[in-house]
Amino acid sequence: MYPGRKTTADTTRKLVRRFYDQFWNSRNYGAAERIVGPHAIIRGTLGTTADGPRGLERYAEMFTGAFRDLRMEIQEVIVDRDRAAARIAWTGTHVGEVLGCPPTGQQVRHECVALFRTAHGRIVEVTVHGDLCALREQLTTLNDPAQRHH
Repeated sequence: MYPGRKTTADTTRKLVRRFYDQFWNSRNYGAAERIVGPHAIIRGTLGTTADGPRGLERYAEMFTGAFRDLRMEIQEVIVDRDRAAARIAWTGTHVGEVLGCPPTGQQVRHECVALFRTAHGRIVEVTVHGDLCALREQLTTLNDPAQRHH
């Protein structure tokens, strides 16, 4: 390896960070075309599948429509060449129906793991896994005023 030369692992790590910092947290949906490949497959934690940059933008609009002020925080990233795993904690105010739960107007925090595959300097596959039962329970508890104080 030559000094200063970027490795595939370096590129993969930067893409994962850009995915969250530039696309999700900055709401720079135009960045999707520079971060995600044209035929990328994105499987979201809510059971939604999106194809390519436009599909990712539509998914993000739906997700941020349900959780205003959504913020994704990278807790940890592990990279092996063209693959990465990221542990993510996200927060947002619940303002739209999710998993059959009506809006609560309350702050929600959820943790998940995202698995990435990259090729040719772009993300080509993302699969996000989260505990949907725990998320649903949190939303249900927030909807029940008697449960909020326990």
